[in-house]
Amino acid sequence: MLYAVYRCLYGEDFIQDSINSITDYVDKIFIFWDDRAWGNINHCVYKENRVDFPEKFDNILEKIKELNNDKIVLIYDHVENNRNQFTHLVNNHILPNYEKPDEIMVIEVDHVFTKDQIEESLKIFRENNYIHCDTRQIEVWKGLKHAVPRGLKKREKRVGVVFWNMKHLPFLPPTNRQANGHGKVKLPTHVYNLGFAASEKVMFWKHMTAIGFSQKIGDTPPNEDWYEKTWLAWDYETNNKNLEISKGYEHYIPRAEEYDWTLLPESVKNKIENESKD
Repeated sequence: MLYAVYRCLYGEDFIQDSINSITDYVDKIFIFWDDRAWGNINHCVYKENRVDFPEKFDNILEKIKELNNDKIVLIYDHVENNRNQFTHLVNNHILPNYEKPDEIMVIEVDHVFTKDQIEESLKIFRENNYIHCDTRQIEVWKGLKHAVPRGLKKREKRVGVVFWNMKHLPFLPPTNRQANGHGKVKLPTHVYNLGFAASEKVMFWKHMTAIGFSQKIGDTPPNEDWYEKTWLAWDYETNNKNLEISKGYEHYIPRAEEYDWTLLPESVKNKIENESKD
């Protein structure tokens, strides 16, 4: 039995694509939703101006319910920060109230698999009886036709979709900030991370909340100008340098490069084709 676990505050753009890409392979999909940012903040200071957060950042809950997927379990839960958040969600919500699964998959709202990559990931995970492993990522850039270059040392370490083998674990161990505990194996497979390809509205609130909570939870603050000067104004030819959001680490993404978008998951390719028709 395999359970998928999400946590969300916003992310309407790709949540349906993500859920649809895993639904045939899991028994239940637990989506933990929150209405407050980490740090319990309700505003941030952006360029010396106060920006108040809305009661509702986007329509992610409506997008989830629209699927009418009986595998989905929606649960409200507020956490103060992201340290060991998945340990809390699994041990305090899932294990006491539902049948204990053999396996757990921790996935983000903007992670989307292709059929071959989720099947290969599960195959390797199970054949090797790994306790804990994760996939690599292909980070798709704004517009869906570019991506962060593969092979960048600092980006290759980023956590993708995480798998936990629960057969011999009574509960989920500490999971740090991204469900990535000690002793994790990096699989040769990948998931598409579409976080940089979100809509302007979602990206704006991602940036504002990050500015607000970063100091509260001890996270690296974002470059304040990133949303407007790097992401919103991005151009492949003229404004395509030092794209990482974290302040002081901009060079970790030196550029975005052209990507063969026909390799993307079918539902994501459809978005490009539909935009072309419009």
